[in-house]
Amino acid sequence: MTARRVPEPVAYPFHTRDGLGLAAAYREAQRTAGPIRVQLPYGEPAWLVTRYAEARAVLADHRFSRAMDAVRDAPRTTPVSPIGLVATDPPEHTRLRRPAARAFTARRAERLRPRVREIAEAAAHRLAAQGPPADLVEGFALPVPIAVICELLGVPTADRDRFRGWSDTVLSTSGATREDFGAATGELKAYMAALLAQRRTEPADDLLTALLHARAEDADTAATAVSAATAVSAASAASADTAASAAVGPSATATATDCPETAETVTDTEAAADSADTVTDTAAADSAADAPDTAGPQQHGTASGATSGTAHGTAHSAAHGTGDAPGTSADDELVELCIALLLGGYETTAAQLANFTWVLLTERPEVLPALADSPGSAEAWVEELLRYVPLAASASLPRYATEDVEVGGVRVRAGEPVLVAIGAADRDGLRYPRPDDLDPGRDTGGHLAFGHGIHHCAGAALARVELQEGLRALARVLPGLRPAGAPTWRTAAFLRGPAELPVRW
Repeated sequence: MTARRVPEPVAYPFHTRDGLGLAAAYREAQRTAGPIRVQLPYGEPAWLVTRYAEARAVLADHRFSRAMDAVRDAPRTTPVSPIGLVATDPPEHTRLRRPAARAFTARRAERLRPRVREIAEAAAHRLAAQGPPADLVEGFALPVPIAVICELLGVPTADRDRFRGWSDTVLSTSGATREDFGAATGELKAYMAALLAQRRTEPADDLLTALLHARAEDADTAATAVSAATAVSAASAASADTAASAAVGPSATATATDCPETAETVTDTEAAADSADTVTDTAAADSAADAPDTAGPQQHGTASGATSGTAHGTAHSAAHGTGDAPGTSADDELVELCIALLLGGYETTAAQLANFTWVLLTERPEVLPALADSPGSAEAWVEELLRYVPLAASASLPRYATEDVEVGGVRVRAGEPVLVAIGAADRDGLRYPRPDDLDPGRDTGGHLAFGHGIHHCAGAALARVELQEGLRALARVLPGLRPAGAPTWRTAAFLRGPAELPVRW
């Protein structure tokens, strides 16, 4: 590794004026190879990655941990959940994500396309009936994704406004008090737990029922694995006793973990788990295929005995319906998973639907009308807009190095946090020529808008469908759509975008 250099940190997050532009400080940071040193608002220093290649490498590297964030001493609105997808590492993350990977597939998202189109067009027609001027956020960008995700989860129509209120509070950075946040989180968890309990006795054609089925299948598979592991252990013990009695030399000390067949079985089990955790959409799969192998020895060199013990423990947890975190259950984990899908499937899509519309209306006004009858063009434009428009107000959640790691020629020591500025990485001129130009003809494969690696967005395929059909619905139902004034931009929120977007047609 190169010599350690620790420059003076600069204040972070960078100030960004209202709008969707990239802060100039990110461009300055990209002139330097490797991450730069920043200081977070509560005083902790961190490394900030702004270049594409380094961002992609960090996101894929298992030597960077999200789980370590839960035990860090940092100011928080509420404690980090030890069973949430965003705060766990493999193998726990693999186990927790598996039900979503089985139920929330690209095929399911594509089957939903006709219904998403109906929802988007109905919202656009309601807006048209209201008459101009109108707020595109309140009248279209918010209602479409909340209707889609609630219908997908099986949430009754009458309860959707409650979900929106809970979501707005949970995703606020400073607009809600600690008490407000705690109340919203508690109410949301209680509601989802009750809905899951209802689906156990009253199955429906929705994602909640699919998640319950996926978890039940995991439990059945795990129970079989427990039985097999017990049988192997018993057979191994008997073999060891027989060998010891026979006193046949070194082979008398052999254990089940030394047996090639047993080792292969464990390896196949792990491979199946990893396969279940693979992202489901084609673009993400392509990204994963050419990811650099940056993982350290701990990713590739697990001892057979430790692997066997971990596999047995995980199987036991799933088989008996309990989570691995103290005091948690399989129900707790499903509740957390459903909340993650709700928040990820609502607020993010709503923000980008408004953002994309604003960008097209102000930077490329000729494009939106052309999307009405061109599904292929809508797909290309959505991919380019995903690359072009930074969604988050700052970098991703911190990842902590579990050992010394070199990133772009800079040594990151074990325990140090690294932030990945996805919005900046997707505007890196080393990866995308003319990065500040909108070009739907460019190769956007591998953009990081949905993340990369094990924390890649589980709902990416559905988000793509919603964004494509949302833009096309606006083009078909509201010809001549144009701004009717300046937007009011969101503040004190994780996501960027207009809080109000006045339009006319």
